[in-house]
Amino acid sequence: MPGKRIESIDFWRGAVLAAIFVNHIPGNILGYLTPRNYGFSDAAEAFVFLSGLSVALAYSRRFKTAPKWTASAPLLSRTVRLYATHIGLTVVALALFGAATLLTGQEQFLAEHGRSAPFVDPLRGLVGVATLGHQIGYFNILPLYVALLIFAPLLFLAGLRNRWRMLLVSAGIYALARFTGANLPSWPEPGVWFFNPMTWQLMFALGIFAGLVIQDGKLPIHAGAYRLALTFTLGAALISSNFIGLIPEIADVASAHLDRGKTELGVIRIVDFLALAYVLYCSGLTRWLKTTPVFAATSLLGRHSLAIFSAGSLLTVIGQILNATALASPFFDVVFVLAGLWTLHKLASFLECRYRTPPLAATAAPADFVQAEELSFTR
Repeated sequence: MPGKRIESIDFWRGAVLAAIFVNHIPGNILGYLTPRNYGFSDAAEAFVFLSGLSVALAYSRRFKTAPKWTASAPLLSRTVRLYATHIGLTVVALALFGAATLLTGQEQFLAEHGRSAPFVDPLRGLVGVATLGHQIGYFNILPLYVALLIFAPLLFLAGLRNRWRMLLVSAGIYALARFTGANLPSWPEPGVWFFNPMTWQLMFALGIFAGLVIQDGKLPIHAGAYRLALTFTLGAALISSNFIGLIPEIADVASAHLDRGKTELGVIRIVDFLALAYVLYCSGLTRWLKTTPVFAATSLLGRHSLAIFSAGSLLTVIGQILNATALASPFFDVVFVLAGLWTLHKLASFLECRYRTPPLAATAAPADFVQAEELSFTR
């Protein structure tokens, strides 16, 4: 039935947003429970993959029926919205860190994670922020998303003709970027983007590929592939967790010999995420989770992803500031995370009441309000 949401996509997007919220408070004790400590990939891969998947479900049909410029217009509009959101979040975050420095006298709030440039040289720093050449730490993923959405129409044009060819082209761009070291430059401070769009576009393309497959029917399940993916996922979890603490430092030794870089999207990160995603898809875990209260609450976060991501990002700034004070403790970590997730859920509930979409929609909505055929992302 057209117009129905795919609730399982909302759920996993909400779960990813919750993991990002926890992980963006460095030193938080609950961060040890997040998936990044039990595999070679983390929430970033899931965020980008689900973004591509959602964009495919929301916009790909337009490219089949409408003129190419008309089909691209909603994507460009979405790009502008994300760009404006990123600029707003960065300005507010810098203001919060600046206020914390004034109140506490702790200069590290401005010295760390690229925050100093807008304060040391405001003109160059703000121009850098506006052009996306300067990105402060923990606020890097929306610029990547902006770049990927600009690239999305080309992927659609290739993918709607032959989605395997689209994936081959994307993999070729990835390989070329890895071979040459190509990346977008940072400015005014030297360096490159934390998330290289030329390599991370492959994860986005994989999401689009999955979305196009879903539109044609369910993703195939092969018992042999499932067993292989499960074996890899369990092995990665054991290594990344130092065999649950029984073999110290084995994770560091493995990482030193694996292509695991985050900026360039190391190959092992791609393999790890795809294996985990396939295991989740085949296992029926989402179907079981639908019977629990956590499913509805987490799906609610995913249905309003941009607002929840934005609010969560600013809450993590507050968490980082408080963690650098005498308040820091395991007890505070737990209380702050639970209070933050409760706040995000209340915000999502408010938005659900205010902007509730009708049960049947005539057209596809933006990526964080995806309307698509009722096809399950998991069994």
